[in-house]
Amino acid sequence: MITKQLVYVHSVVLVVFGLFSASEAAVAEPPKVAGFAAPGTAGEIYWQKFEDAVDALSDGRLGVTLMVQGEAGPEETQFAGLRRNRLQMAGISTGTLGLALSELAVLRAPFLFESIEEASYVLDTHLLRSMEARFAEKNLVLLSWMMDGWMDLYTKFPVRIPADLSARKIRVSTDDSALLYMAALDADVIQIPLSDVIPGMQTGLVEGGEQSTQIFALAGLDATANHFTLTHHAYSTAGVVANKTWWDSLSIEEQKVYRGAIPDANWYRDLVLDRNALYLKRAQEDGLNVVYPSAEERALWQQLGQNIYNDLIRDIGGNAAELYAEIMRTKEEFASLRVN
Repeated sequence: MITKQLVYVHSVVLVVFGLFSASEAAVAEPPKVAGFAAPGTAGEIYWQKFEDAVDALSDGRLGVTLMVQGEAGPEETQFAGLRRNRLQMAGISTGTLGLALSELAVLRAPFLFESIEEASYVLDTHLLRSMEARFAEKNLVLLSWMMDGWMDLYTKFPVRIPADLSARKIRVSTDDSALLYMAALDADVIQIPLSDVIPGMQTGLVEGGEQSTQIFALAGLDATANHFTLTHHAYSTAGVVANKTWWDSLSIEEQKVYRGAIPDANWYRDLVLDRNALYLKRAQEDGLNVVYPSAEERALWQQLGQNIYNDLIRDIGGNAAELYAEIMRTKEEFASLRVN
């Protein structure tokens, strides 16, 4: 009888030890973090800062496996991997996040934001928390916004006013906002992957497109586009998101480490803006024609952009109208704070 009891106790100890070991192994396996950040760019600095902070905040107990130079494939593939928990965290553009939350296309509405400061206030002060439940419904955790910057126009021909794009072959992403806006500008809309733009520009398939300064430089688009018009017609951002199943498996302390390691959004915004300004200065010196529209010219771009809002919200459907109304209320709040 005593022998049977000893065997039982020994078995229980082995089971408990096995569970403990499995738990330790799960914690020891660092989360895979995906994104796109070429060496030396603001994005790479962001993720390296995140990795260092995880190590420091956990006293070396926790870590990450960075796959932020595209090792996990195109962004759509990264997002699919994140949702299946093959990746645990990623920086994903709102355009791709829109595959799960279509209303996010509202954030790219033309001339939705009047300044970087206003956009940052709406996103960081309000939407970061108010959209938590919407992300959770898709098994995602929104940890931060990661600014990309203004969307502008790169072309092989001079552009100052909307009429300059009439009947021109302009590449856009699949984003609803971009498609509607370019159609409103009477452009001949072309949809091809970003990787095909340079060959397309060389063959005449496309004559230009829209892109942020950061991606314009990163993709080497200045090799074929010698005009860059700063319309600032849309604000581009990404979400730093985690798989909720993985996130919920962490302890409260572990969640605090990963959340606390996310670099400050204002710090990253300033880094991106500084890098963009330096790039444009050097690009101009190398022959890129950077066009700064006048207030009157910008008003023409803005009027056509705001004319598509009703169509955009209708086409997006879902919670688009509610999100747009929420943004408008927060913009009014920001304006009142500036006055006071």
